[in-house]
Amino acid sequence: MVLVSPMLSEVEPMFSIEIRLRSDAAVAAALSRRYAREHGLTAQASAEVAVVVSELATNLARHAGGRGWVELWLEAEWLFIRSRDRGPGMEDPSRFFAGREGRPSPLPGDSLGEGGAAVRRLTDDVQVANREGGGFEVLARKRVVVQAKRRHG
Repeated sequence: MVLVSPMLSEVEPMFSIEIRLRSDAAVAAALSRRYAREHGLTAQASAEVAVVVSELATNLARHAGGRGWVELWLEAEWLFIRSRDRGPGMEDPSRFFAGREGRPSPLPGDSLGEGGAAVRRLTDDVQVANREGGGFEVLARKRVVVQAKRRHG
C-alpha cells in the first residue's frame, strides 16, 4: 500500500544517522541491519531493511544537498524507517516510486533510479510527502516477524 500524505509520523526515533556523503549510506545500511537483527528480525528481513535504508540514504546524499537523516524505531509489531531532509522536495511526491519510467537508460555511474520502487517492494507501507517549510520525507514500515529460536537437543 502506498500513501501520499501531507503529514507523517512525529515519533522520536530510537536510531538516527545523519547522511551527508554517499559513503554514509553504507554505514547507515550496516547499522540499520544490526539494529533490525538486535530487535529480533530475521536475517532476510534485516537485509531488506538494510537495502531500504541504503536506497533512502543514497537519495539523501544525491538529492538533498548533503543533509538528511535516516531514522528507525519500533512500535508494536512494526519497524518504522523514515528519511527526511531539508532539500527542495519534489513537485509530485508520488513520482518517488516511478523509477526511470519514460527516461533514457542511465549512463555508467548514474543511478538506476529504482530506489523508490525498491522501498515499496521491501516494506509493507510507504508514505511520501514534502515537508512543511521545505524538504522531503519518506516513512516506511515493515512488519516485525521475530525469528523463532532454534532449540538444540
